[in-house]
Amino acid sequence: MFIVDASALLAVFVGTIAAFPAYCCTHRSGRGRARSAIAYLSGLAAGILAAVVLFHLLQALALNLTFAGAALAGAFFGPFCGLFWGAWVRTGRKKRKSPA
Repeated sequence: MFIVDASALLAVFVGTIAAFPAYCCTHRSGRGRARSAIAYLSGLAAGILAAVVLFHLLQALALNLTFAGAALAGAFFGPFCGLFWGAWVRTGRKKRKSPA
């Protein structure tokens, strides 16, 4: 019988959840000093919340997995991916021409 470790899948899942608020903050808002900091902190909070919810859900299902490190790594690195993705999508916009 094979032993399946779901840590990598949970890290990617939590990282994706953590990247979404960071992407939304970076993609929609204009320039600002604290935009990237707020985006990162909102993504980190969402990632940690997702890790806690998944931990309690899997404990309720009586699955004994040790994935806390992988889930926290996903919560830490996910907002960086969201920030880069939002900045990359944002650079494709055309600049407005000033009326002459």
